[in-house]
Amino acid sequence: MAGIPEIKSEIIWVVVAIALLIPAIFPLGSPFPMSDVTVEIYDLIESIPEGSIVIMGGGGVFAFDLESSPGMISALKQMARKGVKLVTLPVWSEAPQYHKFVIDASRVDKRMGGPWEYGVDYVLLPYIPGGDMVVFDSFLKDVHKTVSIDLAGTPIEQLPLMQELHDYNDIALWICPHWGFVPVVRVVTGEYGITSVSFAQSAAYAFFSPFMQAYPGKVYMTNGYIGGAQYEKLAGIKGLGHMVIDSYMVVSVVCVVFIVLGNITMLSKMGGEEE
Repeated sequence: MAGIPEIKSEIIWVVVAIALLIPAIFPLGSPFPMSDVTVEIYDLIESIPEGSIVIMGGGGVFAFDLESSPGMISALKQMARKGVKLVTLPVWSEAPQYHKFVIDASRVDKRMGGPWEYGVDYVLLPYIPGGDMVVFDSFLKDVHKTVSIDLAGTPIEQLPLMQELHDYNDIALWICPHWGFVPVVRVVTGEYGITSVSFAQSAAYAFFSPFMQAYPGKVYMTNGYIGGAQYEKLAGIKGLGHMVIDSYMVVSVVCVVFIVLGNITMLSKMGGEEE
């Protein structure tokens, strides 16, 4: 026992960094429990008829919303595979960037090898000022009176998909991958009865998950990166969610190993001093 050497802090940090980076680059597929709610969301989207329109809308800040990306990207892949259509509705100024990011990352556009054609299968709308609840209410009553152009400045009258979307009756599901889920629940679900899903950050999940009890069968939420990894597993991919969970698990094991080695080294020194 007395011959156990001390491990320099530099070596510890290098090993931890390697343990963090390897699964972040090459997801391992670590085992994790599956949430019943995540399965319900997957089955819900799977049941939407081909040609239906889903809204991805709400407000949030890109840095926070990144935690919503694993689930949102997986859901976009699922919708594109099923022939479900998408219209985005950003009500915070950073939301348009995020909406384009997750669509690009999911590679659902035909230019990236996917099945979706812009203007026919999906449309990116611009930031719409006026306040979340006001915009949602206006949009659900009359889409074409609320917004007149898409993100690139094209009149929505020239986009085939927008000719299929007029009011809340044309919306099959509302997805919010942002922090601002409360206005969605209060207006979209509470007033218009549209089922809503949030691929939520873990902090948002802790705050807003009681809405699932308040609106059973109408409001669903996944929980942070673990919820995203669960959805990735259902969709058959290993993306950002798996990367984060795998890195966390591997680093946790490495840290436990170093703690054990450190305690063994400390006890061996104590034993040597007593002799």
